[in-house]
Amino acid sequence: MEILDLHAVPGVPIPAHGSTGFTAAHVLRGETAAVTVLRVEAGGEIGTHPAVGDQLLIVLSGEGEVQAGDGPWQRIAPGQAALWNSGESHTTRAISDLTAVAVESEHLMTR
Repeated sequence: MEILDLHAVPGVPIPAHGSTGFTAAHVLRGETAAVTVLRVEAGGEIGTHPAVGDQLLIVLSGEGEVQAGDGPWQRIAPGQAALWNSGESHTTRAISDLTAVAVESEHLMTR
C-alpha cells in the first residue's frame, strides 16, 4: 500500500485550449481509466475542450466555476463534483486556488 498526498503531487503546466494557471499530475493511467490531480491558480482556467471519455471532477480544495458547452456557469466547492459525458465541451475556472481530482473513463456509472 502507498499513501499519496494529493496536495503534494507535482504537476506539469498545461497551456492547451488556452488554459492559464493550470497544472496536471497523473496519478493513475490505464487503458480504460485515468485519475489526475488538477490545480488551477485563482483567476486561472482550464480552457474549453471536449471530454475524452466520461469525466468526473472532484474538488478537494478551493472554489471555482464549471460550465458545460454554452450553458450557465455553476459554482463548485470542496466536497462537490461535476460530471461531463464523453464528448461534452466544458470549461473550469478558479475563483480561489483550486485543487481537484479528475476521474476519466469510457463509461462512468452514476447513482
